[in-house]
Amino acid sequence: MKKECLILINKLSGNATKIDVDALKDKLAESYNSFEIKYIPEDLSYVGTSYYDGVAVCGGDGTLNHIINTSLPTGTNLYYVPCGTLNEVYHSQKESTLTLVGHAGDILFSYVCATGTFTPLGYTVNAKSKKRFKALAYISKVLREYKVSNIQARLNLDGKKIEGRYTLLMLLNSPRCFGFNFNRLYHKGEMCLLSIKSPGKNNLLNKIKIFFPFFRAFFIGFSKPYESKNILFTPFKHLDLELKTPTPFCVDGEKYEIDKTIGINITKLKNPIKIINA
Repeated sequence: MKKECLILINKLSGNATKIDVDALKDKLAESYNSFEIKYIPEDLSYVGTSYYDGVAVCGGDGTLNHIINTSLPTGTNLYYVPCGTLNEVYHSQKESTLTLVGHAGDILFSYVCATGTFTPLGYTVNAKSKKRFKALAYISKVLREYKVSNIQARLNLDGKKIEGRYTLLMLLNSPRCFGFNFNRLYHKGEMCLLSIKSPGKNNLLNKIKIFFPFFRAFFIGFSKPYESKNILFTPFKHLDLELKTPTPFCVDGEKYEIDKTIGINITKLKNPIKIINA
C-alpha cells in the first residue's frame, strides 16, 4: 500500500536553508514511498492536514509549538526536524521521541511557558535577523529587554498557596532555556517552576537588584529545589496560576496572552513526535 509523507519546511526558521531534503527523504524512505514538499508561511494550513500517513515539519521551537497544538488524526506519524536558531527541544531531547509536553490552560508547550524579564526575546526578534545573525540576533536585544517586570500573581502549587509580584515566572519542561543548561533537576515528565520576585519599579536600582537572582538562576543553576527571599525553584505536579491582569507569555518562542486562572501540568501527546536531524 502506498504511503505518503508531507515534508513541511518553515522558510522563516534561522537555519532553514541548511535542510537537506534528499537526506531527510532517505531517512524516511523505509516508511514512505511518496513525498510532497510544502513551505511555511505560505502553506501553514498543511500542518493540520489529515490525508498524509506522515508529516515531517522542519523549523524551530515555535514551529514545533504549532505541531503540538494542531489536531491531527490518531495514528498520523509526526516528525520534527530542528532548523531554528536555538532549537532548545532538540538540544534537550536529541534524537528521541517527544511524548510528554506542558499543558497550560488550552495551550500545549514543548519546553517553556514564561513571562517577565527577558522573555519577550523569544517572540520579538524578527525572522530576518535570526536568519542573518543566528543566536547573535537574540544577544543584541538583551539590554533592551533587561527590564524589571511587576507581575501580580497567585499560585496554588500542589496545594501550597503563594501570592506576590514577580519579575519572572517560568514554567519549564526542559533542562535548558535561553541557551542555559541550568535545570539539573530535570526529569522527563516533570514540570519545574522558576519564580523571581520583583523589587518594584523599572529603574536602575531595581535592575541592579534583579541581576543577582538572575545570575544565581541561570549561571549557577539548580540541582535540587531551592527557595530564598527572591527565588523559588521547585518541581510540581499541578499548578494553578491566577493573574491580576492579562499578561503576554512566551510559549516555545511564540506569544500568547493569558488573562485568566489556568492550570498547568504535564500531558501526553496523542501523536508522539519523532525528533530527527537531517
